[in-house]
Amino acid sequence: MALPKLEANRYSCVLPICKKKVEYRPFLVKEQKVLLIAAESEESVQANSAMIDMIKSCVYDEKEIDLDHVPMMDLEYLFIQIRIKSAGETADIGIPCTECEEVNQIEVDLRESKLEGELPNPKLELTETIGITLTYPSVNSIPEDSNPENTEDVFKMIGSCVETIYDGDEVFTRDDFNEKELMNFLDQFSVDQFEQLNNWFLEMPRFEQKINFVCSKCEASQERLLQGVSDFFE
Repeated sequence: MALPKLEANRYSCVLPICKKKVEYRPFLVKEQKVLLIAAESEESVQANSAMIDMIKSCVYDEKEIDLDHVPMMDLEYLFIQIRIKSAGETADIGIPCTECEEVNQIEVDLRESKLEGELPNPKLELTETIGITLTYPSVNSIPEDSNPENTEDVFKMIGSCVETIYDGDEVFTRDDFNEKELMNFLDQFSVDQFEQLNNWFLEMPRFEQKINFVCSKCEASQERLLQGVSDFFE
């Protein structure tokens, strides 16, 4: 005789950047295990991969929404919403004291985390006539098994976000150049131009929440700014 099947609750939200409506369910125990194992590994690549796989499992009509191409900021927002519906509105995180290094367990209300910052202008002017337009990073723009500390992987990620290149009135789309030609174009950047491009990514909005607490050991007053999903689940 077949065992009964448990039906999950269904929720919805609107992604803040691409404005798509998404329907989702809470994650299951089997998916939580994968997240916990990934978190314990302390490998950021594995943790991000587990987060993305979990989101895809919990979202209805995932292919129709095309989660591989929505901005990573939207995926972070969606992950927090799923986490709230799955395991509660608060999370206990370990924050080391800046004075004595004692790790304090602090309860954080996930509902108070907000996407802070303005979306940068997708048009980046390199010279008086030459520039590029960029798209916000997505799962599709991050090379598989990439390492954020690997220069070549960083260049590939940046290159995948280049949507068009223009020279005066002439516009080159992704159909007009291949990856090798694009990498050669990026290699021509001056140090200042590449810094301008890198700052575009650094200025992306991020989930933030300011935490104030008193160290349980040395009683020093502490202030910590949590940034990005990984900080909320240390």
